[in-house]
Amino acid sequence: MRAQKIALALAIAGVLLGAAHIALTPLAYAEWTIEALWFLGSGLAIVAAAVANVVGFQSTGLRGRLSITAINLAMASFFAAAWLVLPEPQVIVGGVLFLGLALCALAAQATKAALP
Repeated sequence: MRAQKIALALAIAGVLLGAAHIALTPLAYAEWTIEALWFLGSGLAIVAAAVANVVGFQSTGLRGRLSITAINLAMASFFAAAWLVLPEPQVIVGGVLFLGLALCALAAQATKAALP
């Protein structure tokens, strides 16, 4: 139960991070270029992954937990790759956030498996 509360807080933070990313797009890019669209798409991906966690944590099955674990590990990996070209604090925040969500999903599944 505790992992679910932490995951919900992290997922909300993820939605806010993605929303900020989307909102900053017109400020960071004067014109709609391919770079601006990638920036916007990255924000949408962050929001979608965070929302998947909210939905996934309400799932009681193993598939749901494994799915959100995979999503979170993929997002953490993308943030790690982004660190190579953009070593900024917001990249660390995103990576830690999704790594934390992956750990919460694993912890919640382990707790559920241990219960009779």
